[in-house]
Amino acid sequence: MSLKSNLIYFLIVTLIAFSVITTFNTLIITEAQVVKGPKSDIVMIKAVPLDQAVAALRAGDIDYYLFGLRPAQAAALVGATDIKLYNAPAGINSFVFNPAPDPKGLNPFSIRDVRFAINYLINRDYIVTTVLKGLATPMYCQVSPYDPDYTVVFDIIARYEFKYNPALADEIISKALKEAGAEKVGGKWLYKGSPIRIKFIIRVEDHRRVLGDMLASELEKLGFEVERLYMTFREAIPTVYATDPADLKWHIYTEGWGKGVPEKYDYTTVNQFYAPWFGWMPGWQEPTFWNYKNDTIDELGKKIYRGEFTSKEERDSLYRRATELGILESVRIFVVTTLDSYAARAEVSGFTLDLGAGLRAPFNLREAFVPDKNVLKVGHLWVWTEGTAWNPIGGFEDVYSVDIWRAVYDPWTWRDPFNGLPIPFRITYTVETAGPKGSLNVPKDAFIWNATLRKWVYVGEEVKATSKVTFDLSKFIGSKWHHNITITWADILFPIYHIYDLVYNDTKASVEGGIAATNKEVLPMFKGFRIVGDKYLEVYIDYWHFDENYIAEMAVPPGYGAGGFASNPWEIIYATDFLVFDEHKYGYSESTAEKLGVPWLSLVLKSHAEDIKKKLTELRDREVIPEEVFTLPDGRKLITTEEAIKRYEAVIKWIDTYGHSEISNGPYYVYVYDPANQYCELRAFRDPTYPFSPGTWYFGMPESVDIVSVGLPTVVPGGDAQVVVELKGPTPLHVKYLIKDPVTGEVVTYGLGTSVAPDRFLIQLSSELTSKLRPGGIYEITVIGYSDRVALLSAEKHFLSILNIQPLQAGIASVAEQLRSDIATLTKQVATVTTQVGGLSATQQDIIKTLNSATASITTAIYVLIVLVIVDIVVTVVVRRR
Repeated sequence: MSLKSNLIYFLIVTLIAFSVITTFNTLIITEAQVVKGPKSDIVMIKAVPLDQAVAALRAGDIDYYLFGLRPAQAAALVGATDIKLYNAPAGINSFVFNPAPDPKGLNPFSIRDVRFAINYLINRDYIVTTVLKGLATPMYCQVSPYDPDYTVVFDIIARYEFKYNPALADEIISKALKEAGAEKVGGKWLYKGSPIRIKFIIRVEDHRRVLGDMLASELEKLGFEVERLYMTFREAIPTVYATDPADLKWHIYTEGWGKGVPEKYDYTTVNQFYAPWFGWMPGWQEPTFWNYKNDTIDELGKKIYRGEFTSKEERDSLYRRATELGILESVRIFVVTTLDSYAARAEVSGFTLDLGAGLRAPFNLREAFVPDKNVLKVGHLWVWTEGTAWNPIGGFEDVYSVDIWRAVYDPWTWRDPFNGLPIPFRITYTVETAGPKGSLNVPKDAFIWNATLRKWVYVGEEVKATSKVTFDLSKFIGSKWHHNITITWADILFPIYHIYDLVYNDTKASVEGGIAATNKEVLPMFKGFRIVGDKYLEVYIDYWHFDENYIAEMAVPPGYGAGGFASNPWEIIYATDFLVFDEHKYGYSESTAEKLGVPWLSLVLKSHAEDIKKKLTELRDREVIPEEVFTLPDGRKLITTEEAIKRYEAVIKWIDTYGHSEISNGPYYVYVYDPANQYCELRAFRDPTYPFSPGTWYFGMPESVDIVSVGLPTVVPGGDAQVVVELKGPTPLHVKYLIKDPVTGEVVTYGLGTSVAPDRFLIQLSSELTSKLRPGGIYEITVIGYSDRVALLSAEKHFLSILNIQPLQAGIASVAEQLRSDIATLTKQVATVTTQVGGLSATQQDIIKTLNSATASITTAIYVLIVLVIVDIVVTVVVRRR
């Protein structure tokens, strides 16, 4: 090779090498620039009393407060420049009643009519306007005007729009109690000679103390003895939700709920608040307790939950029936939805205003930040209470654990913060369905856990399912848990095994009866599971919904119900199973813990973590793993003993390092959990295998739907009329309306407005309808504007005036009669004139005078008639814009 050729060769090789190195360096730089995890590096969460929240914000002790302010506090901050308010309908207040019979006396709330009558003792309007300073709206069932399903049941709500009426309540209660054998002596209710005494647990931390005192006073006025038991969260929760209702340790409790998500098509709330099978009605589905039963509501609720309908119309019919029965039963009576005001320092950025949870949504701890700072300081009412339990099987029942937990794990699916529809979160999915009436073949090599045989088995031939959902787990499998262990298929299958074994293993079901009973109603929907390739899971399910996103959400495999599917490494739950089911040292659920007199398992508590460490050490030393759980029907092993032991050791090391056993997969890990000092510190999890970067879950502020104007006609009975509605908001927009007689409370009609433009609607009132309206009456019309893109509604009430045309008709009749009389007189006069002319006995002047007089009378009558007709026409067509 010549020197020139060598030189050229050298230059080419050098250029190629330089190009490769440059490209490689560029890739390294690009990769290094991709930050994984949340926006802030550290989140410091501490308890701040509500009264001190604003001062803590202004002093810079906290950047935002994760609990709603009191209305007076929020009102004082309007117009402030250093603190910004974010309002969302994120709270619910209700009264729950203990309906268990009293074997030694009379529990008045065991009688349905008594419970129902309590509705008339609650002055919701006063609570909204005076107690909550307008930052609330009345509630009469499980949904309010801030919930999409309000449009489905708003005519039912209108029928039961209870007004404060203690006299009516007294009448209903007196009748019911007398029929039960009680008597009123000296203004006091007695049963078998003893006063009827009510144990009323009243929370003291917020406005629920006022609500409780108001109802207690009303009950005392009716003649009951009321024992006001003032309690905080830590005292009230175990008393109400972990004791047998038959023990009658309480009769009424002032409930407070924090909404978790906006809900486009509700299937959980109606069950949670009304249906016993779901585990949130007195008795809590604990088999050893007395339990409130209502088979009809259960049947309706299960059909809604399990998708046993063939159309949206059928679903709505089920929902309407369940709602009305829940109102009539009144085991839980709703008071208000609160417009919770969350406060933050003005410089804090990255917030998404979730229309269900407000700033408590999981997006905000992930994305919120203070410019030029890497630390975010958050205040909450509590960090830990005695009712706080971090365990994914039967814990996470308070907002104080849930609000932090949502930043620590990634769910498979979540809800759009604005419209309430399910969305993919850590996974993606495709849906195939033959529903509502067809079916798909389930592949014979799909498998399911058999608790009797204690192994995975093929489903076999001729198995059918309504739908199939394929989950892409590429963002899950292969990434890391917080303790640097890779997530594998073992972590996916273990929680599926766990719930099947808890439900169908009699020994486990006898320990955690409440969890087993609820899930036993759900598991038959799942027909089989199938692993496809390295990272795809097929789920076959007997479930259909008119929105496929709900099919995907329901098909998320059953497992750790309280904490999210596959939210902890399998080895932690494997260890806690020994502590709960074999040693009975802890309870997964509060009711089991109370029943056995043991602690409610919480992975963040040091003493609990030490017991988990001890069990894992034992399992490691004995080289014990649940081989049957990790062996597929074809014999394939998902994990080896060596890999399992490595996992045990990683958890043990974690507990030694951090003093707790809460390990998950989300953007933050728990660095410090100090219940004694009400403090929790989260640190960013920036492992390169974590799939999300800052900004992924930022949605910002939602658009609103506003009613711009409502044009109201004066309605003429028997004539057609139109109401014109103009909206503003994200399209597509819709209008619903309801007309109610405010005198009788009767719902006259309701329906949909007709769209004549994207933002303009007509409500048509037919002549047949208007002919039934009371002349001279006033009718209430409720107009609701809503959008498919946001969950919030806009509702206004107006009044329709019904023209009383009877006086008008009488006036026209009177004029007509006068006209007829004048014409008759004129006829006689003409005849007379004719006679006079014929006889030449009248002068020409007399004739002219007589004719002029008659013509004037006719003209006057005609003018009056014309004016009345014109007035009638104008009144019929005029539209008053409001």
